[in-house]
Amino acid sequence: MENNENAAALGAPAKETPDEIQQIEAWKSKYGKVFCYEVEGERLYFRQPDRKTLAAAGVIAKNDPMKYNEFVLKNALIGGNAALLEDNSVFYGLSQIMDELVAAKIGELKNL
Repeated sequence: MENNENAAALGAPAKETPDEIQQIEAWKSKYGKVFCYEVEGERLYFRQPDRKTLAAAGVIAKNDPMKYNEFVLKNALIGGNAALLEDNSVFYGLSQIMDELVAAKIGELKNL
């Protein structure tokens, strides 16, 4: 535990405990990609949003563009302190990196 406290004091990310590592591996098995967002020593874990979530978020965004990010983040959250999403600074920080959460694989289209 002392290493985690020292890392946090230095601003470095704390290492996951064996229980956290086991949970992350279970999430990876279930969801594929898993992302960790760490802020002020707390972590939020997200899965990559599925098509249904993104489709619903797109409908919501027509009336309120900020709701898109909020909907996607809340529906992709799989662990951590969910109350952090209510903190505007955390929400704005996550909104800046939404592209990484909703990353697409780009292939090459060839005319045969």
